[in-house]
Amino acid sequence: MREVLLQRMGYLEFGTFGRLHLPDGHIIYTVERPWLRNERGISCIPEGDYTCRPSRYHRGGYDAIEVMDVPDRSRILIHIGNWPADVQGCIAVGERIECIDGKLGVTNSKATFHRLLMPQLGHAEFTLAVRRPQEAKGWAPSIG
Repeated sequence: MREVLLQRMGYLEFGTFGRLHLPDGHIIYTVERPWLRNERGISCIPEGDYTCRPSRYHRGGYDAIEVMDVPDRSRILIHIGNWPADVQGCIAVGERIECIDGKLGVTNSKATFHRLLMPQLGHAEFTLAVRRPQEAKGWAPSIG
């Protein structure tokens, strides 16, 4: 199974930010809620390895990616969003991290999601390795 790295860059009181290393070498950026002890709907997910699979974001009306087997959580999706408030325990992706309207978030989420993320990861299961920066050093995807 393909492995993909989500390298967390910063745990701030209002959100968690990271880099998602795509199989083709592109890096896109992520935004999540802050770490709040893995509480449902208000916390980012804990570091670890998770199986991801194609799914549907029914509220948004589009295909997305579901992160499976997060301890004590369900229905964690990777979907479109710009700020921590746009996700309820899920992960949103964008082109880069920037201050937008006075708030830190990710830019061009919809285009990044549809142009880069979904074509590469939206059609088959893969393993998502979520790591703190120091834990990601030396990490390499499996070949095969």
